[in-house]
Amino acid sequence: MKFDDKKFLAEQIKLHRKKANLTQEELAEKVDLSTQHISRIESACYILSLKSFFMIAKVLKIDLRIFGYNSDLTENQRKNQLIQNIINAADAELILYENLMNATNKSLLEIKQNLF
Repeated sequence: MKFDDKKFLAEQIKLHRKKANLTQEELAEKVDLSTQHISRIESACYILSLKSFFMIAKVLKIDLRIFGYNSDLTENQRKNQLIQNIINAADAELILYENLMNATNKSLLEIKQNLF
């Protein structure tokens, strides 16, 4: 399967726009592009300029690590999957992940204290 840059960019922009609860019209206004241009970017008809990409990424608060920029990925596949889950999580999911991790860490600490 061939990786399609335009399609990946389109999917990420659309996903993050929806997470931000913005319409294509609202995003277009914030980044000074036409609604038609945003629509074509999201449908992978256009590849956007770097200037437009960075404006959209800033407005949508897209973590550039999903594009490989300053990646914190490791050799550990499980760790990488957890990192990606957190990066892609909505706010409500982040709260759940945080609560689960805090409860797990607390239990692990208690177990360690009881062993020593």
